[in-house]
Amino acid sequence: MKKNEIRRTGGNGRRSGCVAYNGILYTSGITTVDLQADIAGQAENIFSQLDRLMAFHNTSKGNILSATVYLKNMADYGAFNAIWDAWITHSEEPARSVVEASLALPEYLVKIALTVAMPD
Repeated sequence: MKKNEIRRTGGNGRRSGCVAYNGILYTSGITTVDLQADIAGQAENIFSQLDRLMAFHNTSKGNILSATVYLKNMADYGAFNAIWDAWITHSEEPARSVVEASLALPEYLVKIALTVAMPD
């Protein structure tokens, strides 16, 4: 990828799943594909999707610069953190914000967007 090239992947006519530019990968907010799962199951499903997206772009969770987490209900904060702590690379934690938000479907309990460095 050329330094100033913009690469968009996973587009659907409204948004790209991710955009890479100048060595940085920006993901859209990722939600679960398992609408019946609890917060732990949804988070694990999202992390699996994010791992695949990062691998496709030749990067990994140790290169995450920032994460924005949208929780439907802050009562799930502790349960989400337990799954996050098991997934994230310790000593390489990103900057992170967690906010309570209304999500597009009532079944969605969490949505996560990342900014990730893409080393040469």
